[in-house]
This record gives sequence, C-alpha cells and structure tokens, in this order.
Amino acid sequence: ARPAVGCMRAASRVVPACTAAALASVSSTATTATRGSVAMATSADELEMIPGVRRLAETKRVWLLDQFGVLHDGVTAYPGAVDAARRLHESGAKLYVISNSSRRSTNTLQKLAPMGFDPSWFSGVVTSGEVTHQMLASRGKGSTSDGEESDSDDEFWASLGKKCVHFTWSTRGAIPLDGLDLETVTDPEEADFLLAHGTEAINGAGTDDEQRAAGCVDTSLEDMRKVLERAAARNLPLIVANPDIVTVGGDAGLLPMPGTLARWYAEMANHGAVRLMGKPDRIIYDRVLEMTGLEDTPEEAIAVGDSLEHDVAGANEAGVESVFVCGGIHAKELGMRRVASAAEVGDGSGVAPPDREKVLEAAEDHDCEPDYAVPVFVW
Repeated sequence: ARPAVGCMRAASRVVPACTAAALASVSSTATTATRGSVAMATSADELEMIPGVRRLAETKRVWLLDQFGVLHDGVTAYPGAVDAARRLHESGAKLYVISNSSRRSTNTLQKLAPMGFDPSWFSGVVTSGEVTHQMLASRGKGSTSDGEESDSDDEFWASLGKKCVHFTWSTRGAIPLDGLDLETVTDPEEADFLLAHGTEAINGAGTDDEQRAAGCVDTSLEDMRKVLERAAARNLPLIVANPDIVTVGGDAGLLPMPGTLARWYAEMANHGAVRLMGKPDRIIYDRVLEMTGLEDTPEEAIAVGDSLEHDVAGANEAGVESVFVCGGIHAKELGMRRVASAAEVGDGSGVAPPDREKVLEAAEDHDCEPDYAVPVFVW
C-alpha cells in the first residue's frame, strides 16, 4: 500500500519565476513537464480557451481546486467561483481543495465557509502546510518509503534535527508548532534547519508556542535574506511549507510568499537542500490522488489553478489535466486588466479573456502546458 503522505524527492528542487512580480530569478531545476512518465500530449494547437467549466463537468467527475486566485482573492470569495463550485457539486462531481497554504487542512474549510462556500460541497482538502506538519511530526518515527528514492528521503527527515529558524506570519496569524518536538532559535548559527511558513516575521526562541510568540519579531524581506545568507554558509536545509512566490491579496494586490525565500536561498553559494512541500512537487499530488482513489488513473481528474509554475506544471507532472485561470497572478503578464480583487471580478461576466497567443507564450516561458484556459473560474 502507498503511504498516507507521498514521499519527497531526495534532491532539492526549486522552480522558475511565475510572474514579473517575483522578487528574484533563478535557473530552474524543475523536472520538465510530463504527464506522469509519459511525454506531454498537449500541443499549442490543443489548448482550448473556454468561457467557463460547464462543458468539462460532463466528463470530469473529480476536481482539484486551488484556493487563492481561483476560489477567492485572499479575503473575499469570487461570486462566480461560489456559483461554479455549487453547480459542480450539484452535478455529482467530487471537489477537492489542493492548496499551497501554509496552514493545516482543517483551517481551509473553516475559512471558506464564511465566504459562501458550503463545506459539504468538498470531499477533501490537502494543503502544503498539512503535508509539512505530517512530515515533521513523523520524522524519525518509522519509514514512509516504498522505494530506494524514498529511503533516502526517510533518512533526510530522520536526520533533520529539532532546532530551526522559523519564518512565519504575524498579521496573517502565526503558525503553531506545538506537538512537533521542535525548538525555535533566532540565530542560524544555532539551527539545524530553516522552516518557512510565512514572510512577515521570525518566530521567537522557545520550545512551545507561548514562548515563541513572546519573542516573535516582524522582519523585512531584506533582513530575512541576510538570515538566509548566514544559513547558506552553514549549508542548512530549508523546508518550504508554501512554495508560492506570490499570491493574490485582495485590494493589496500580489503579496510575497515563502517561495520567494526558497528562490533566494537556491541562488546562494553553499545553500543546503530546499524542500518544496506543495505544488508543483508530486508530494501534494500523490496525497490528493490517494484521497480521490485515482492514484493509477490520474487522467480522470482535472486541476484548476491560476499559477502556471505551480498549478499547471504540477498537474502536468502528476498526469492530471488542467484548467488555467488567466485572471489571477498572471493577469498583468497576459495583458489583462488587473482582476485579482473579488470586487473587480464579480460574477466574471465582465472579464475579457486574454489573447490565446499570450497564454501560449506564458505557458512556454514557465515550461508547462495547460489543457484549457478560462478568464476566471466560473460555470
């Protein structure tokens, strides 16, 4: 039987920039987009621009939905997305949220409910924060391996240590670490590894969340870069609970995410292993496909996301068809009017699609191939 959580690759992996707003660039070590072990079948001639997902609902019964930029803008639900999710559920489709959120899965539906999404519409949730939590909690407590590559991964987690510098959130809400047998430190000279959940603060030193909160300090991105430089000199590994480079933030526009730290770290001399715990890595797709029961037939599922680098490229590698939402983080790149805010999107009827050639160019730039493209996620 497969493990409850898919195993990470032994090699570190950092992927290329997703938007012009990315704060740094780095050469890609990502795997070339494939459909599982089979070369991609989609060509430029096969990309289909569609106004909504209604027709796809006739044949696709399992939907893997991204959150930010698809269901909501980080603050408010897109009205058209609420309608689309409801209609998909009523059609008999099974909906799963697959998100590069730093937070655990249980928090996701709690956040979606007040926005207008009925939790009963969703059959499951997998977040990169949940996968991170489970891997940290199980380190050194037995194997999750099913092969030689995974054996190496088990060794990595077992030897990780317990002292970490923790990049976290402050205004967005701190990430709890209690129960993981971790000790946070503020000096990379004392750390065994780095843990990135957020980009607003560095957690205080301590062995419980109360101690950490007392010493948590809001920290600029530039000061975080300096911490990374000191950590790279010691070859410390970096665990990235949210691989996104940027995300939508309502009226605030695009906000930097922990993937930005991963990109910077990967450029530094002598940096340690960089572990991405969410999209585009297979670890999170393996997990959600196990939930759906489609481990052996991933082509029966379809993923919806607004990041070519994370959602589409990750779906490509997992063997899952994809719907690219053009009006999210790539809107400016595609020549669209900025539509990241829910107030601007509305029911989606006023959002014009981008030029198809621009979508193809952007997909080529990010080494991925969406099957379908919609202006925004609507029925």
